Amino acid sequence: MSTIFEQLEDAHRTILDRLSAYEAHDEGHAFSWPNYVFRSNTFRRAHLDIVDARESKKLYMLHLTIMPNLDDPSPIFGFDIIAGPNKVTGAFHDFSPVDPAHPMLDWFHGRVSGLEWSKVRTLPEWARNIFSGSMVAAGNIHDSQELATVIKLVTENLDYYLKEVGHGDGKDYTVQQNWYCQNQKQNPHTPRVMASLGLDPVEVDRFIQTCLFPEVQSAPGSGDAGQPRRE
Repeated sequence: MSTIFEQLEDAHRTILDRLSAYEAHDEGHAFSWPNYVFRSNTFRRAHLDIVDARESKKLYMLHLTIMPNLDDPSPIFGFDIIAGPNKVTGAFHDFSPVDPAHPMLDWFHGRVSGLEWSKVRTLPEWARNIFSGSMVAAGNIHDSQELATVIKLVTENLDYYLKEVGHGDGKDYTVQQNWYCQNQKQNPHTPRVMASLGLDPVEVDRFIQTCLFPEVQSAPGSGDAGQPRRE
């Protein structure tokens, strides 16, 4: 096993250990790769999935998203990483804004400012719609120390996030959370990479729609759940 794969397997175990303190929730999805869903009174949904194709395709993918409660303006926690045996091709981490003035965004900016990465990514429009200006977007990571820095950053930020999330303000942020999901589902790389692993495209589409980025269904008469209002 390569050092990169070992590091990502360790990261998987660390993240799962953090989330296992919360209630595991079975959403009834029967996909052919591991999916973990947790919920608590401080966040609505935490989803971790692992596509481990080290043996067949020399590829490892990890995804984590945590959605706040619908009355909570806290940002959305996101982390995605995809790697082969010799390099990480993409690593993405963000506190994505629900309320652009939320203090957790300032904390995140302070944590990541000044960091340098092997290859800074230029983000497409769908990503610019939802990610913060402080988003970590790196690629072409060959060095184990640089990868260790990314993993340490993410796990420490996860600890902070889980401690701070969960303070509602009485407003409804369904529109903002759905806007995040709608834009994430425009990412062409997710279905393309999963299809390259030999996964059924129909199953992949169902996964993206219902498990990876499921939207909250609006109650009748609740109005449009499209682009968030600019207040």
